[in-house]
Amino acid sequence: MEEQRSNAGQGLGIAGLVLGIMAIPLGIIPCTFYLGILFGIVGIVLTVVALTQANRGAGPKTLIIAAMICSIVGLTFASVWGFMFSRDGARMVKEIIRVGGFKPDSGFEDFGRDAQDVIRDLQGDTAAWPEQSDMKHITDSLKALEGTDE
Repeated sequence: MEEQRSNAGQGLGIAGLVLGIMAIPLGIIPCTFYLGILFGIVGIVLTVVALTQANRGAGPKTLIIAAMICSIVGLTFASVWGFMFSRDGARMVKEIIRVGGFKPDSGFEDFGRDAQDVIRDLQGDTAAWPEQSDMKHITDSLKALEGTDE
């Protein structure tokens, strides 16, 4: 006798798939990661319920598993941004932007030293800047190209 397949859990599986697919771009964009976290968690909950229904009703599980993967991927992306904007993550980002590197108590003593050396070299290296006569020549050339001789 053939086993009959049902559509048990497919409605919740589709809802979980839609939420999981929406959680991925929302989790990637930094300013919408809260929505990515929300959609990812709700998508996971819906797919777990759908998977339970599919197991009980002998329904297909491929769509539900795809929904679970999408929801987990979206939640992972959003969690990374959530960490970056948390207190410790924000401190790390501020230190990186400040170009001062990390403080010694953070465990990243050598981080940012290369950037500091490059900035120090650029500030002290006057040979890289054009001479005043070169600037006058460049300005005159641009004016001649534009057709204005002032």
